[in-house]
Amino acid sequence: LDLTMNVEADLGIDSIKRVEIMGVIQERFHTTTTAGPEQLAELRTLGDIVDFVAGAGVPRTAGREAASAGASEDHPPEPEADRPSRIGRAQAALVELSASDPLLDAYHPDHGALVVDDGSQLAARLVERLTGTGRRVHTLRLPGVPARSNDVHDHALTGWGTTELAAQIEEIFADRIALVVDVTAQPSAEWAESTRRLAHSLLLARHVVAPLTSAAEHGRAAFLTATVLDGAFGLTGVAEELAPAGGVAGLVKTLALEAPALFCRAVDLDPALDAATGAALLLDEAADSAPEPVQVGLDGTRRVGLTLAERPLAEGLPEVGAPTSDDLLVVTGGARGITATCLLELAERHRPGLLLLGRTPLDAEPGWAHGVPDAGLKAAAAASLTASGEKPTPKKVGRLAADVTGGREIRATLDALHAAGSEAEYLAVDITDQAAMAAALAPHRDRVTGLVHGAGVLADQLIAHKKASEIERVFAPKLAGLRSVLAALPAERLRHVVLFSSVAGFFGNQGQSDYAMANEVLNTWAASARRRLPGARVTSLNWGAWDSGMVSPQIKAVFEERGIPLIQAPEGARLFAEQFAPERAADTVTVLGPTTPLSSRERPAPAAVATVRRSLTELAGTPLVTDHLIDSVPVLPATVAIGWALGAVEHAEGRRAVRLRDFSVHKGIVFDGTGPDECRVVMTPADGEVTVAVRSVTKDGAIRPHYAATVLTGPAPAPAAPLTGLPAPGGGADAAGLYEDGTLFHGPALRGLRRVLADEEARLVLECEPVATAVRTSAASWYAAGPADLLLQAALVWVRRFRSAAGLPLAVGGVELHAPLTSPGTFLVVVEPVRHDGPDSRLTVTACAPDGRVLARFTDVSVVSAPQLAAKFTG
Repeated sequence: LDLTMNVEADLGIDSIKRVEIMGVIQERFHTTTTAGPEQLAELRTLGDIVDFVAGAGVPRTAGREAASAGASEDHPPEPEADRPSRIGRAQAALVELSASDPLLDAYHPDHGALVVDDGSQLAARLVERLTGTGRRVHTLRLPGVPARSNDVHDHALTGWGTTELAAQIEEIFADRIALVVDVTAQPSAEWAESTRRLAHSLLLARHVVAPLTSAAEHGRAAFLTATVLDGAFGLTGVAEELAPAGGVAGLVKTLALEAPALFCRAVDLDPALDAATGAALLLDEAADSAPEPVQVGLDGTRRVGLTLAERPLAEGLPEVGAPTSDDLLVVTGGARGITATCLLELAERHRPGLLLLGRTPLDAEPGWAHGVPDAGLKAAAAASLTASGEKPTPKKVGRLAADVTGGREIRATLDALHAAGSEAEYLAVDITDQAAMAAALAPHRDRVTGLVHGAGVLADQLIAHKKASEIERVFAPKLAGLRSVLAALPAERLRHVVLFSSVAGFFGNQGQSDYAMANEVLNTWAASARRRLPGARVTSLNWGAWDSGMVSPQIKAVFEERGIPLIQAPEGARLFAEQFAPERAADTVTVLGPTTPLSSRERPAPAAVATVRRSLTELAGTPLVTDHLIDSVPVLPATVAIGWALGAVEHAEGRRAVRLRDFSVHKGIVFDGTGPDECRVVMTPADGEVTVAVRSVTKDGAIRPHYAATVLTGPAPAPAAPLTGLPAPGGGADAAGLYEDGTLFHGPALRGLRRVLADEEARLVLECEPVATAVRTSAASWYAAGPADLLLQAALVWVRRFRSAAGLPLAVGGVELHAPLTSPGTFLVVVEPVRHDGPDSRLTVTACAPDGRVLARFTDVSVVSAPQLAAKFTG
């Protein structure tokens, strides 16, 4: 046997079959060598498979492709990767994100940028802003886009061919390029043209992924896309011709998985934004300190990500009754496999008429197959080829056997549907051929009331090795097929439109960029159609992985190892049929099956020093500052700087920051008109923690330190034991006088201490009401500077009461957040002394719910007291 034979081209073996081959070798030769789908995709020849099992490993030069996201050709989170995986139903939703946190020097100063110019004003303004920074800028003009700037390195494409694209990219990357922005903002009236543009984005990514990855060895390297749908990924409903642009998100989410060294982001802008504002927002996203989320929507006032929820975005829509025998549903890709299983369940429940479309001709079986069981078809096909003088290659034999098997499956499906009570007919037609579709559906046109679009094919391959022919093969049934069928049907009669999409698009999936993109287009199209057809059921079903006949025990084991359950056929069929219930009519973009990604991203821990800005001019006029006066001069609360440290690290790390230690004040920030306009928060990661320094730069270039702290990024602290023996709220004495007698210096907006419930040196207990400050000061999700300031106010009260002096906090040994400090409602602050050395008091301050549940704790709070402070507090 020739071990150099290509398992795909020569033998027709897909990635799932590779797993089965691996299993047989393991069983025969008693080896325990295993490989995941991504590794298996690199085994391109029989020799590669043998070498891997023998322990040689995956060939370093081989390409990679991922296992199919779905269990068949027709069916293949801000979603959180650690969401518990389960079989269920969830709806696409928007989650509001904190603002981007741009790094001061995100990219190496010697690296340039490439902007793909689609002729839009957004692309032009983006180029202007980039050149204004002094960075070298290259533009790649798409076919027909005129030249617009003399200040850039301009490259023009004369056509959409891959050869010219590859040559231009090679020339551009002869320069050092670290940022690529693919702009898709110029609307097209033609669906086919928009789809071609979408495919071009994938080919662009193919050619830039390798040089960008090389550039990432010297700093950040990024691939961004920019669309102008609605600032919400098209989920609010956009014009139909814009829907293909929604597919770029599937590309970027997949690229992020395949090239974890790259910063990847798909940005969707609201069309109401002017081009200059959109360009500025894009560059902020490109410099964001956080590598996630990969998908961001912006409308100028809020920043959103994609997540899952129980309820659909579009609610309050009229219910659509389930189909009946009076309905006729056109079904693409529905005569075989999982789609047929789903239709059978639908037929048993509702008995609609079904018109099944497929490419397999339903001809009489050839003579060589008569009476031959499925297991013997390949041998019979080989014998027939030999008898006719042809060479029986595995690929030819497999195709002949598959045609016969397909015909048998179609007949079995029709028989089962008839038995279930549905009238069913099969039409052999190429759904991508619009004229053929119109002719095939003409006799049925006026009876059709719905569409189930289940057609699809896979061509799994990593982006770096994608071919134009593969992209076309994947896009054709999903996208061209959808348009062809819809063009042949009367839109006004449609009551049920259900599309088979995939979690490969919703989350991205390694090796399935084109499939992910096509399915993301279906999601965008569904939201668009929902708006155009408010009286119809329009749902895009993002299927997870099915446990079908194509999934062997070995591939099941791979999914089990990842904690991903497979959809069992009866369960999936039930989920599908339930989508036709009246109460599910509002579902638009729905995830069915395991509601978690099929691939996880390897996210390297930050290793380099990173700096973000904090505006002081934006804070200057807020009550947080204007009501924090010492000697009649506004001073930045120390809790703001604590929030800056926690928030900057939380944003950059992508996980909640709840622990901080060694906070100290070097030189407070005073708003007296002589200070800087901004501060710099410098993060230095090392060994599970990040040292944070807050600094400013004087006009003469000197660095002035203000605050320092260390944020711990490891596991969250264990739940704190609740405090006991606390007095009930409402008792004790009114605390209002503390703001008048020189104990505290805070103005009305920060006066949250309400009552003194226990007035003892060993335990001072104050009742507080959260103060609402107008800004969150870039803080962490569980932290707000206003409520946190009440803990330090309580420490000052203790010093005044039991040391008879006014004080100021200079350091905090530790901060632990156990629950949000932003929740409304009364809470208690408990102050307990640790030690007292001269003018320096050390205290533990705990914020807790009235029942003693700990919300936050400041340990080793250092308060320095001095006689002159009292006068400053009342000044």
